[in-house]
Amino acid sequence: MKISKIGLAVNEIGRAREIVGIVIKYGLSEWVTTSGVGKFFISKRRLARLGRYNQWERIRMAMEELGPTFIKFGQILADRPDIIPEPLREELKKLQDEAQPMPDALAKQEIEKELGRPIGEIFREFDSNRLASASMAQTYRAVLLNGEEVCVKIQRPGIDKKIELDLHLMNFFAGRMQRSNPEMEAINLLDVVKEFGKTIRRELDFRHEAANMVRFAHCFLNDPDIRVPKVYSQYVSGKILVEEFIRGTKVSDLETLLRNGNNPEIIAQKAVRLVFDQIFTHGFFHADPHPGNLFVLEGDILSFIDFGMMGSLRPEHLQFLGKYVLGYLDRDAHTMVEAMLLISGKRNIARYKELEFQISDMLAHYKYLTIDEMDFGRVMNESVDILVRYGLRIPANIYLLVKALMAIERVAVVLNPKIDFAREMKPYAIELIARQYDPRLIAKEVFTSLKDYIKLIKELPADVNEIIYKIKEGRFRTQIEVKGIEPLIEHIDNASNRVSIAIVLAALIIGASIISQWEQVRWVGTIIFVLAGFFGFWLVVKLFKKNKF
Repeated sequence: MKISKIGLAVNEIGRAREIVGIVIKYGLSEWVTTSGVGKFFISKRRLARLGRYNQWERIRMAMEELGPTFIKFGQILADRPDIIPEPLREELKKLQDEAQPMPDALAKQEIEKELGRPIGEIFREFDSNRLASASMAQTYRAVLLNGEEVCVKIQRPGIDKKIELDLHLMNFFAGRMQRSNPEMEAINLLDVVKEFGKTIRRELDFRHEAANMVRFAHCFLNDPDIRVPKVYSQYVSGKILVEEFIRGTKVSDLETLLRNGNNPEIIAQKAVRLVFDQIFTHGFFHADPHPGNLFVLEGDILSFIDFGMMGSLRPEHLQFLGKYVLGYLDRDAHTMVEAMLLISGKRNIARYKELEFQISDMLAHYKYLTIDEMDFGRVMNESVDILVRYGLRIPANIYLLVKALMAIERVAVVLNPKIDFAREMKPYAIELIARQYDPRLIAKEVFTSLKDYIKLIKELPADVNEIIYKIKEGRFRTQIEVKGIEPLIEHIDNASNRVSIAIVLAALIIGASIISQWEQVRWVGTIIFVLAGFFGFWLVVKLFKKNKF
């Protein structure tokens, strides 16, 4: 075995013990023991029950102590009602991406290492007082030699290796928990962890964030209401990002905005319009437009920052949104259900009428409110929750979409409590639906379908001749795939292994009895008999533990 692999194994064992220790510390030992892993790490001395907190609070506290990987995972789970219960979602929303600040001297060393030059050769000024410190990176203000003010984002050293180690262990624990808890099969926890791995790896590579910014800037190239920070690509790598420093006022700082002469109502209108343009026009949107990521510049110009989390929408996602918005405005439960089934990939379900009743009943709660008094984000979130309860899956990007819409609606309402969020969205939805019925688009789709049919007709005789020829030659093969029998196969394999072990043990015991009759080698028979008895006892214990008797 290579030394590096030995080192990795040692690190995994150490980190696994730390994870299990923290899980037990917060009174979540049942998760570990149920998974079949905890028995290797549990120490009674580390067991500490925190009776003052409920189960959901303890899960959140454990994730905070487990570090950046688990904090990010918790933040993503907070937007997934199809995976975790609502009380836990509300608790995970409190997770803060904070960490002990990295020493500024170390940060400077990392910046020079990534740029390959001393700081003085690149920056005229460098403010050693960090702007912000998160679990994955730290940011600083600096001035380039040409006088342009920039923001420098530097990754914490070694964080990539720590996250990779955590991801490996998360996959291991998720696999064990899923196998040990058949009721978790519907959640498919292992796939959730793997998808999270892809997401956090993208966030670890700052070149992805830089690419997002360039794409976003291209979408709003000629829009005077928005300013997208410039990216200095010559100073971008996987671990460092240098971008334009935005001097503005946080959109939530209403007092300062009024003092500076900004108009909150105009800002609210522009913020909503810009997010709708991102979603409906470009299908590429900022997935986290909370007040800390949205700044107001002079002239009521808006600027988004932090492009690490972005959402992309496919045509069917936009079709869903357009149809859902129109159904919402008309309070038409039937149209809203059709839209939600479209996004779930299901045309019909057995409990359609029941689902429609649930949506209709939800709308009844808002019966005496006007559309502008209703909370669109909340209604959409409740609709998704209802859909999930019926076992229908929704693409991850739709959860990002709901999150973005709820965030910008909250921002707009703070700036202008009278804003009618849904009415502002209506023209976009109508235009989107109209585009779907554009005669040119329909003609194009019909033409594409005709080409496919013509191709099928042309190739069909040749395909039939080939099948007939293979049948005549005796070379025609069929492959039948039977799904759902993997547990049965595994059960048969386990039973076969136990039978084999039992036969070997019986042979050893009989052999030991025969050898024990010979005075000269009686000690050999005794040793074999003891070993056989030990393994036999181990096998019985395993069977009892798995309730096989």
